[in-house]
Amino acid sequence: MFEVSSPFISFRQIDKTYDGEHYVVQGLNLDVARGEFISLLGPSGSGKTTTLMMLAGFESPTLGSILIDGQRLDDKPPHQRDIGMVFQNYALFPHLSIAQNIAFPLSVRNTPKGEQQARVKRALEMVELGHLANRRPAQLSGGQQQRVALARALVFEPKVVLMDEPLGALDKQLRETMQYEIMRLHRELGLTIVYVTHDQGEALTMSDRVAVFSEGYIQQLAPPTELYENPRNAFVANFVGENNGLHGQVADLSDHWATIVLADGTHVRGRRSDGLRPSGTGVLALRPERTHLGHEYTPDCNVLTAKVHKLIYCGDHYRVELGLPDGQQIVAKLPNDQHATRPVIGDSVIAHWRPEDCKVLHQPFETTP
Repeated sequence: MFEVSSPFISFRQIDKTYDGEHYVVQGLNLDVARGEFISLLGPSGSGKTTTLMMLAGFESPTLGSILIDGQRLDDKPPHQRDIGMVFQNYALFPHLSIAQNIAFPLSVRNTPKGEQQARVKRALEMVELGHLANRRPAQLSGGQQQRVALARALVFEPKVVLMDEPLGALDKQLRETMQYEIMRLHRELGLTIVYVTHDQGEALTMSDRVAVFSEGYIQQLAPPTELYENPRNAFVANFVGENNGLHGQVADLSDHWATIVLADGTHVRGRRSDGLRPSGTGVLALRPERTHLGHEYTPDCNVLTAKVHKLIYCGDHYRVELGLPDGQQIVAKLPNDQHATRPVIGDSVIAHWRPEDCKVLHQPFETTP
């Protein structure tokens, strides 16, 4: 966990509107520690890319201020902010060699030629592309081009590196390889990285903390494990990972636990979240991998009778889609154990899970922080 009592990057009460009526970002307060890898995660139109563009200097806040290392950025154009930028489309110059592409940020800063050559050589070695220095971008694969874009962003040793969906154009295997490459460089160089993505798996894998955006607000800011295990509201639970949401009426509340009643009268219990009210509506958030089938469960478990609607082979697991007596549906993920007995479509099964493996959330979620 990063200590941000003295933040390296600070967004203070940032509003952004283009027409004076509709806010793309509103009331944004966000601190980033030096050396932190923070991801801005959310669907299209949630405000994450606008936040990144304001930090880069390509957009200006309507209200509020942005600081790096205690210095306000209001009057600084992008090229004076000491920020490296990596885009999804690489943005390489097709007529220049790889070495010349990487050297470009140094040339516009009037870095001496000798120092340029040394830094370019070092940057190429860092991304393991020294043998391709004289090639043109069109002669490289997508992954190699993205490595060049990364080297170009790092070659002038910026204070901060911003990445806007940098792996979105790559295939799955290459994307995963590049994730680990970026993580390695972050760790070895002590970079401060602000990373925009709509891929929740990518954010969970790479980040020290994740800010989940929706409708211009940060719905939750937390380390990946906290985000996944303790979602603040129904939006976060549904957007980060797969989630079973069982809707019901709140029947009982204690300091740490909540019970809801489903439409068929079944009681289910989980960890309590803020905002719940007696007799109000609640949604029980349950991850599919925490949903178990069979008759082996402890007395404190939540237990439901369900019917198997679908059984889908997914390689390392089977996805079992279940219908409940009250008409709701849930999903269980069963490990692909060759020796285990699997249900078949139409079977009546027992679904069960521990109360500590789920959380009862207020529903609907609020769009304000």
